[in-house]
Amino acid sequence: MNYKKNIFIVKCLLVGVFFTVSCNSDILNYDDPNNIDTQTYFKTPEQIREAANATYVGILTERMFGGYWHSMFDVMVNEAAPTANAEAVVIPFWRFEYNSSNQAILNLWRMCYRIILRANLTIDMGEAYLAEHGDENEMVKQSIGEAHFLRGWAYWQLAFHYGRVPLRLTYEQGGNEHAPRANTVEEVWEVAEADFKAAQTVLPVSWDSKSIGRATSGAATGFLGKLYLYTKKYAEAEAEFAKMTPNYSLLPGDQWLDLFGEARQNGVESVFEIQFQHYNGEGTSWYLNDLEDAATVYSRNTMHPRLYSWAGWNNWYFPAKRKYDFIYADEAGNEYIDPRAALTFYEPADGIGDDTDGIGDDTWCDFCPAPGGRPFTQTNLSYKKILNAEYKVSEDALASNNNVQMRYADVLLMRAECALLGPGSDVAKALGFINEVRRRIGAFEYQRTYTADQAFELLVRERNLELMGEHHRFNDLKRWGILKETMDPELIANGATPMDPKYYMFPIPLQEIEVNLAIETPENGWN
Repeated sequence: MNYKKNIFIVKCLLVGVFFTVSCNSDILNYDDPNNIDTQTYFKTPEQIREAANATYVGILTERMFGGYWHSMFDVMVNEAAPTANAEAVVIPFWRFEYNSSNQAILNLWRMCYRIILRANLTIDMGEAYLAEHGDENEMVKQSIGEAHFLRGWAYWQLAFHYGRVPLRLTYEQGGNEHAPRANTVEEVWEVAEADFKAAQTVLPVSWDSKSIGRATSGAATGFLGKLYLYTKKYAEAEAEFAKMTPNYSLLPGDQWLDLFGEARQNGVESVFEIQFQHYNGEGTSWYLNDLEDAATVYSRNTMHPRLYSWAGWNNWYFPAKRKYDFIYADEAGNEYIDPRAALTFYEPADGIGDDTDGIGDDTWCDFCPAPGGRPFTQTNLSYKKILNAEYKVSEDALASNNNVQMRYADVLLMRAECALLGPGSDVAKALGFINEVRRRIGAFEYQRTYTADQAFELLVRERNLELMGEHHRFNDLKRWGILKETMDPELIANGATPMDPKYYMFPIPLQEIEVNLAIETPENGWN
């Protein structure tokens, strides 16, 4: 089934479920003879595939990837700044002032556990089928593999952002409705690790054209490597990333911008993308509505371009401070403007506001029907790489831009990190990976002799420039242990107070504490 182009078949009992927190005993005890249930359904490979499909749909709930995800992770590291239209729920992230009642904090938690619930159902029903009918059915095995990947991804997010979370590893939760937090965060990482390994063994290298967007063995390998990197197992991470070389490559530099638009998605550089499509039917269209899976329309388009576009809702703009990240000295000591500047953001070239240097692109709609190449005359700078403004006069709320969770340039830069921080600290190898990314875009390559510390600073900058606006920088600064020291000056400049170190972790949502009686209030009132 085509995850991107066809509406998922969600015929299981999960249809109509409004899954509020990590578990709800009413769901587990639900028994209505007029409806299908786990005792009567999921008896064929096709039905088990439907359960896997429903697990993917879990990604699209809770207004996360269609909305909050982008802005909450961008504003925490000043890669987006609010206008008067900015969503009130996200503003506290800009100042590191959110709390356990914040809706985005809750929604991320709920989305992850919804994915886990559905993945557990798929795994349990799939394994029961194989036990009864033999283990030769590829559709069932692949569905189980997809569920393992998605559950691993969800626990990966929970481990990194919330730490010790409740572990729910089977669909039936009788006796575990109120689940305590894991004893250590390592236990959560271990679940994600085992899931990615299980997915590696059964998922295909690629899918046919009708199934583009499903998880692959390469996606499982990439996230397993990333898990090892985040847990500082650099040799293991490098071993996984090295496996990816035969199946992925960088797009040519003149196609770099296409990585983030609507025209060229799921290509040779893509490892895993969350799929969106342009939908203009009736009903709430940019996220599943308040009834969630009871909605008659499964909405799969994203608000991201609309939220960031001056021609759209104009909620967030590109911070002027970030443009200066693209100006640095070359190896001869001369001022250099990185070529990704003009691909990443728009700014006027005529001195409007404080923008007098023309670092970014000063025209838009270059590929629109005539007249093209319209001057960019806004006061605030705007993102270019995530919009469709080169092709559209105005951005509607029905965009199909995928969310790129991992791409090969990111993998190469993670390999550079492994080379620098792993055994032996191989600076030459690290610079080779960095230069591969720079060579593609036409930036000068590093040829001088650098110390490991100097090379790490080059890596920090390279990840910043290559991945800006792709929601990586918060994770990077946090795992390197430099989030507070990096962001405090910018917070002060924005009129906020220095960051409290507790914000390295998200708080356990208050609703989870209130409903899950075993989780108890965290010892520090936060996490």
